[in-house]
Amino acid sequence: MKTFQPILLGIFVFLAVVGVLIFAGIGINTGGNAIGNVMIWGTLPQAQMQAVLEDIRLTRSDFSGVSYIAKDPRTYQSDLIEALAAGKGPDLFLLSQDRILQNYDKILRIPYSTLSERAFKDKYIAEGDILLFPDIPAGNGQPAQAGGIAGLPFTIDPLVMYWNRSIFADTGIATPPQFWDSFFALSQKITKRNQANTVLRATAPLGEYANIPNAKSTLTALFLQAGDPIVSYGNDGVTHTVLSATPEGQQTPPGEAALRFYTEFSDPTKVDYTWNRALPSARDMFTAGDLAVYFGFASELPTIRNANPNLDFDVAELPQIRDAKTKATFGNMLSLAIPRTSVNVKGAYTTASVLSDTAVLTSLGNKTFLPPVLRSMLATAPSQAFQNVFYSSALIAKAWLDPNPDKSQEVFRAMIEDTTSGKSRPNEAIVAAEKELENLLRGK
Repeated sequence: MKTFQPILLGIFVFLAVVGVLIFAGIGINTGGNAIGNVMIWGTLPQAQMQAVLEDIRLTRSDFSGVSYIAKDPRTYQSDLIEALAAGKGPDLFLLSQDRILQNYDKILRIPYSTLSERAFKDKYIAEGDILLFPDIPAGNGQPAQAGGIAGLPFTIDPLVMYWNRSIFADTGIATPPQFWDSFFALSQKITKRNQANTVLRATAPLGEYANIPNAKSTLTALFLQAGDPIVSYGNDGVTHTVLSATPEGQQTPPGEAALRFYTEFSDPTKVDYTWNRALPSARDMFTAGDLAVYFGFASELPTIRNANPNLDFDVAELPQIRDAKTKATFGNMLSLAIPRTSVNVKGAYTTASVLSDTAVLTSLGNKTFLPPVLRSMLATAPSQAFQNVFYSSALIAKAWLDPNPDKSQEVFRAMIEDTTSGKSRPNEAIVAAEKELENLLRGK
């Protein structure tokens, strides 16, 4: 018994050390072919992902134990948290870019010793950089934290501009706008209003929130194009809101300028007035042929086509700020993340690596309208007109570290509606939004 107790204690100590190493990411091993059983959770359709896995199994027998379970997007986050807390969660899960911070403490970060930051940046699109976390030094009573990669990019759904070819042609305009400032003149040419100033035909869904499905995404794109990352790392290695920050050499905060432009088009006293909250939903108005431009995601293409097969429309990159040094749009991105509770870390990492590589992404692209997340694949533009735009948009897609998408959408709503209602000036609305986002970052 005296001999047995030290042996048993040694076993427990060994298992504890192994567990710590795995949770820290050190236990990830990319060698070997054995994957084992890997359960994946996500919000992509079951049939779609099942078809992808079946394609892989044609050439890889080690994927026989990899399975996928589609979850309801409305309850996905809560289901995931409950399952992980109960130790019954998946080995790998699809993580949207706006849930990274919410799930950060539940994710097993991939150490840079396994996949270097340089290799990651060379392989994946720029938006993937949002998954890269720096080392956080010790301070304020908190221990130092090792950085790492929160997940491997899997899908990208960029925000683009759908435009009605018939409306543009009838107005004598040959091409869609490339720059935002073009909408001042476009609104005066395209918008139709009656004597009561009621909008009969609109130019673009700008200025409101409730009846614009992608209002938050469009305003986010404007912030990012203006050079405002919304959330950034401070000198203390902690995320902070920079919505009202004014870069050196500028008089007006980029965030304020973006909000002022966005809300310009819902003011009925302006000559470029073209939108109000009494109009139908922007996408419905576009498919009905009464809206010249709709800012939507690449994934919305089938819905728009099916809603009105006779609609004469095309797609273009999201307009940019004239004379800006870089181009940008917003993108919804899904990545493959490993939870800390995974019972098969090695298999999960190998599975994620395979799913985010060329062969699988080619198969996935054939089943969807989404462009790939790999730079090597985006280097060759497809011949299809719509796909060509989606590819170029994927290259310039960006995002921000949203502390809580369910609550931040209300922050964006208030920011827009307080401005359009006259309750707040744009600069006041920006400062108020910044305070609310900072509270969300601090968990308040």
